[in-house]
Amino acid sequence: MSRVLIKSDLLTENNKDNIEKYVCPKCDGILRDAVQTSCGHWLCNDCAEEIFDKKETTPCCPRTECGEELTTEEGRPFFLDRFVRKEINRFSIMCPNCKFGCDWNGKISEFYAEHLGSCVYEKEECPHCKKGLSLSEYQSHVNQCLTEYEQSSGRPIIQGSRSFGYLPEEHTYCAATALDEMALKQSQCCLGLDQGSCVQDLNDSSSVSSLRAEIPSQIHSCTAIYTNTDGPGPIGSDLVSLEDSAGGGYGDMRGGRVDGKLMSLAMTKITEMQAESTKKDSQIHALQDKMAQLETTLSTMMSENEDQAFRLSLIENSNFDGSMVWKIPQFSQRMDDARTGKYTSIFSPPFYSSRNGYKICLCLYILGDGIGKGTHMSLFFVLMKGEFDNILQWPFTHKVTFKLINQCGARDIMDIFQPDPLSSSFQKPRSDMNVASGCPRFVSMNELMQGGFIVDDTIFIKVKVDTATMRDP
Repeated sequence: MSRVLIKSDLLTENNKDNIEKYVCPKCDGILRDAVQTSCGHWLCNDCAEEIFDKKETTPCCPRTECGEELTTEEGRPFFLDRFVRKEINRFSIMCPNCKFGCDWNGKISEFYAEHLGSCVYEKEECPHCKKGLSLSEYQSHVNQCLTEYEQSSGRPIIQGSRSFGYLPEEHTYCAATALDEMALKQSQCCLGLDQGSCVQDLNDSSSVSSLRAEIPSQIHSCTAIYTNTDGPGPIGSDLVSLEDSAGGGYGDMRGGRVDGKLMSLAMTKITEMQAESTKKDSQIHALQDKMAQLETTLSTMMSENEDQAFRLSLIENSNFDGSMVWKIPQFSQRMDDARTGKYTSIFSPPFYSSRNGYKICLCLYILGDGIGKGTHMSLFFVLMKGEFDNILQWPFTHKVTFKLINQCGARDIMDIFQPDPLSSSFQKPRSDMNVASGCPRFVSMNELMQGGFIVDDTIFIKVKVDTATMRDP
């Protein structure tokens, strides 16, 4: 099944304004497995992988107003954003197949986990006639469909076990039907009657007489169809051959020369073939079940492998000394996004107080938050759920220093805060992230715009956790 794009018009709640910022700029669908790039924008994980798989070109952000070159100076150029994924998963949507009659609705997380692979209204295209079919109709239709498209004209031609050549579109059915119906009637004479009464019943059968009379008219009709073409070709030969065969069989039946043993053998062979077909069907179903199990196992293994690769990437590219310098490019664009409400905050990559220490990240509100909203840039400290939380000291009580670096060598702007041990922000995390806490008035907008802090549309923020009093686990 191809990848499913969920558009914002499938939302069932009145929250389309909130979801717009979670639309992937590459595929135009709601973010799936959201990741954040080095420029601060969000993409679907598959879209990001596709961008960075193009080795022949330098990867750039697909957002039109950004277009920033996505480098790998700080390691992997994008990282999984669990916070955004949780935000997206809480929205409720209708099934994309609602236009075909599906009435399912639920959370986005439930759609991917439960409904996506089981929706009976999902459409698949027939490889022969290109018709869209539901999953419940697909297999039986493909097995029966005998339609192919003529390469030169694109018109369908009905093709059976014989080669009919190319026919005018309005006559493609009648010739095939004539051959098949005549052959069927001939065979039914031998298979549908008891041996003892066969000759008597056949002599009195009006259907056999009708069949005999029908053959010349069918030949005449089909021959007339080809008057303006290259001739009857193989279809004419088939019809003449069928007339000879039917005529011979009719004569044998009229003369009472119906072989009872041959009829019995034919019926036995048909029974054997039906039993073999049933056996093959059972084997096919068993193989399909096995394949479904293998696909589930493979999907689980791929998910685990992806998670391990992400963890390894974080370890390889993270700082483990309690400090980090955060580079924030495209600052003017981010300020415009905050002004319009598109992206009011951005998160830094995670870093650690030590190899086995606290997991931390920063949250920046360019146009401020809380008491600093509209007048100051707010910078907050965020404790994240880490692998070693169970052996660390809680609450977190270590001093934190923020610094806005002046890139022209002038005075940096610095702020220090001491965590409040009674605040829930510094207790052991019970979810992916604790509530952010820090400096709502980190730097005023007037100071920020003074020379030296914004150079080449980029700012740098340094954070340092006091690890001197920190006890190793």
